[in-house]
Amino acid sequence: MHTLLLKPKPPYCFELSMRRMKRANDGMCRFEDGEFARTLRIGENIVLVRVRSTGTTEEPLLRADVVADGTVPLLSVIERRLARCLSVDVDLRSFYRHLKGDPALAGLAERYYGLRLLIEPDPFECMIKTIIGQQLNLAFADTLVRRLVSLASVPFVHEERDYSVFPTAEQVARLSYDDLRKAQFSRRKAEYVIDFARAVADGKVDLEQLSQWSDEEIIARLTKIRGIGRWTAECFLLFGLGRQDLLPAADIGLRNGLKRWLGLDAQPTERDVRRMGAAWSPWASYITYYLWESLNG
Repeated sequence: MHTLLLKPKPPYCFELSMRRMKRANDGMCRFEDGEFARTLRIGENIVLVRVRSTGTTEEPLLRADVVADGTVPLLSVIERRLARCLSVDVDLRSFYRHLKGDPALAGLAERYYGLRLLIEPDPFECMIKTIIGQQLNLAFADTLVRRLVSLASVPFVHEERDYSVFPTAEQVARLSYDDLRKAQFSRRKAEYVIDFARAVADGKVDLEQLSQWSDEEIIARLTKIRGIGRWTAECFLLFGLGRQDLLPAADIGLRNGLKRWLGLDAQPTERDVRRMGAAWSPWASYITYYLWESLNG
């Protein structure tokens, strides 16, 4: 076992930031005794990381224990991956100063002080989960993710316990539509998932190259792929690439969050959101995320 110490920029509330992961039930994360554990794919290697907070919101410190089965990848690579996933380098103080300029939303900073966006460790994992989640309730979407993982990959075993490993594009590409149909995927969703995996595996979609493009360039490219609309592309930008200035103005959750937070009589339109959101830059993603969180209590 190897140990890494990450020092996020304050404020950083580990417990609050983990809430989204805890609500998910897709089998990729485990929470026990104040720590979360999940596997990461680093090149050809699989590692298990266990992360817990050993600091405070104002003096944050995260301890990550790393377990590898065989060759240990460079710890610096694992550290960079974790830092990105946990958004440790985001300057929330700058964000909160920006929020003070909007009296109607300034209270979000106090309510969700230290909350960070959590980014999926792999863009492919993010896109597949997002495609699966289209027009489904969260519980059933999580069930389908667990079934896909079980079909396509082998778990990481540590101390006689199995930890899920998200499959590679190549592993998903080897499945048939009927494999997923038997797991209760709809025909179209099975096609969307496997066709996207095959496009990535064949090099027709290069996720690494895609990450170097602007938001609108990425949306334009992805929405040409069958099964991917603007909402799916925006979720990918937010939770797969960690883009901080994304405004998904048509999103029902964002519009409901604004209605509730602002005490509006009716849900704002997409045009209303774009008008209000013009002042959110360069923190539109974080304001969106905080408003989504406001719907969860």
